[in-house]
Amino acid sequence: MQVELNYRKILVPIDFSDTSRKAFYVALKYAKVFDAETHVLHVLEPLDTFDSPEKVEAHSAEVTRVEDGVRRRVNELFDKAGLAEVDRRKVHVAIRGGKPWREILEFAQEKRVDLIVVGSHGQTSFKEMIIGSTTERVVRKAQCHVLCVKPDDYEYDPIGIPDKFKNV
Repeated sequence: MQVELNYRKILVPIDFSDTSRKAFYVALKYAKVFDAETHVLHVLEPLDTFDSPEKVEAHSAEVTRVEDGVRRRVNELFDKAGLAEVDRRKVHVAIRGGKPWREILEFAQEKRVDLIVVGSHGQTSFKEMIIGSTTERVVRKAQCHVLCVKPDDYEYDPIGIPDKFKNV
């Protein structure tokens, strides 16, 4: 079987954690290799309810502030990555509101993304074991390839695998 990798549109969801920063850098390197468009997506979880007009106004101001901050921080990530040769005209920033995993999947379908590069924290809380993490849901439900980027300090320690196979 022959597999051809030809990524033309890459999506990288960011929340500005260390692993999402690392995923951003990895996505830009893939974009350079494949001369691909890169879509950077930040998802805000909406307020559950609005009690008053003041809260609506405050939330609107917060969204505007976050949009400005996301664009500024993406530029900072660009500068820190040392990827001046990446064509910034092919990097698009989007901000959405909703459940992160759902927005990531919908965005990927709308833009016909070939690859999602997503950071994974490499740890599982009890809550994540019950309802699933954002990354786990994206991996399970995406209709395109998904590359999970682990944090630098992630240690893989499989239980029950003989030592001679752990480094294969």
